[in-house]
Amino acid sequence: MLSNIYIKNFAIIDEIEIDFFENMSVLTGETGAGKSILIDAINVVFGNKQTKKIIRDEKKDTEIICSFHINNENIIKILENKDLYSDSQCIFRRKINTKNISKIYINDKPVNSNTAKHIGNMIIDIHGQHENQLILSSDEQRNRLDNYINISKEKEDIKDILSKINSLEKELSDSNLSENEYEDKISLLDFEINELQDDTIDSESYDKLSDEFNKLNNSEQLINKTRECLNIIEGDDGYSVNSQLSQLNKNLEDIVKIDDSSSEILNQNIIIMDQVKALSKMIEKYSNAINMDPEKLETINNKILSLNKLARKYKVNERDLSKILNDKNSQLQILKNNKENFSKNKEEINKLQEKYHKIASKISNTRKKNSKNLENKITNQLKDLGMNQCQFKINIQTDENLIKKDGYDKVSFLIKTNDKSKLMPLNEIASGGELSRLSLVIQLETRSNDDCETMIFDEIDTGIGGATAEILGQHLSNLADKTQVLCVTHLAQVAAKSKHHYLVSKDKEISSTRLEYLDNEMRVNELARMIGGVKLTDKALQFAKELID
Repeated sequence: MLSNIYIKNFAIIDEIEIDFFENMSVLTGETGAGKSILIDAINVVFGNKQTKKIIRDEKKDTEIICSFHINNENIIKILENKDLYSDSQCIFRRKINTKNISKIYINDKPVNSNTAKHIGNMIIDIHGQHENQLILSSDEQRNRLDNYINISKEKEDIKDILSKINSLEKELSDSNLSENEYEDKISLLDFEINELQDDTIDSESYDKLSDEFNKLNNSEQLINKTRECLNIIEGDDGYSVNSQLSQLNKNLEDIVKIDDSSSEILNQNIIIMDQVKALSKMIEKYSNAINMDPEKLETINNKILSLNKLARKYKVNERDLSKILNDKNSQLQILKNNKENFSKNKEEINKLQEKYHKIASKISNTRKKNSKNLENKITNQLKDLGMNQCQFKINIQTDENLIKKDGYDKVSFLIKTNDKSKLMPLNEIASGGELSRLSLVIQLETRSNDDCETMIFDEIDTGIGGATAEILGQHLSNLADKTQVLCVTHLAQVAAKSKHHYLVSKDKEISSTRLEYLDNEMRVNELARMIGGVKLTDKALQFAKELID
């Protein structure tokens, strides 16, 4: 609720500060005193109006401060999300310097006009001759009807369902793949894995295969070379290694007979002859093991050619094909898991949408069923407030394909103010007073804890008087049991219903508006002035006391 307002150098206000209280407060005063300037100042601090031509003295800064005590959880949550919350207090401040540069603050933190307007319009609902009331919006009209028929649980269920759907759809969107694209990618990976699995071997196996191919491919040359080696060692031409070593041995034996000290040389030669014999046997064994197998050679050759082809396709070395295969298998598993999640999410979305449609259909039927009752209540109460020829109607347009947090329906409030007119949307009503009275009645019938904590009515009593004015005052008083009500009025019957009374007057010497809180005696005098004019008669004073009583 609004707890305090401070205004400096604004319009016809030099400087004022005033506290406000719970329940119903009225502002009264003579014509031209500036009763509506407080509303203008609140609009300015909320960023709702241009700052030009609102400065009283262009040589001084203009400042407006509005202090609120906040209980509404929705507003608190918004303030917390924007890092503007401060212990249930919400202080709006707007400062306009002499260069007409304007800044808006909430709890001493700078904000732009859109933020100020958004939060401000949630705190206060202003109903004036030229103000844009919340009740004119289609969303607000639907909320009013929903409050009346009490479907908050169903709407919370829908909100929860849509939140889950949005989360699942975001997961689907983040995957960047459709269901068909998943199938295509999985199919391609399956093909590539099968292709690689048929031929791919690890690096060690590939090296062995290459060695075997090289031996088979050169087996004839290997056999020829080993035979040459054996011929060198064991040939019959007298120049073989064995023949030469035998001759060498005979000579060494003769030397030893002459010089016994050379026996070590002879022994060394005998060792070499034994080693050559061993070498000959190794070469012969190796030669016998050489395999000339054309069929196996062809098989290995084809295998190597297949590996070469795969290596070129995947642009890697043949030894790295096994890594490519492992990577493909990992990719396939991830894709299959994602596809499974994708399918589960799609299935879950379908189930949630079914739940949504079931609840949305129930909500739509409930709205249509109960709207007639609300129409009749509002029409009857408007007649009590002097709008005798008024007819109020709630139009509900349903689109069963619509998936939104408020369900299928677009709700519009229609009204006709006399028998000759036709039903029209509220924003086409010419009279601000009629619209304010309509909004008052709607608020009385449909108010909830999530609504604005402060309502301001300006010129709501235009064109009425007598018993109707007293009924209007009682309606405002009843509304004030649920929310703070500020009312600018010129009717004593309305003012008498308030708990708090403020007098707006003009200091003619300095041509500035003043605001004064009236005690009981001062209040009686003001009501008497409103009843009888400038001269306070005993009858007017007596009637004023009776109104208060």
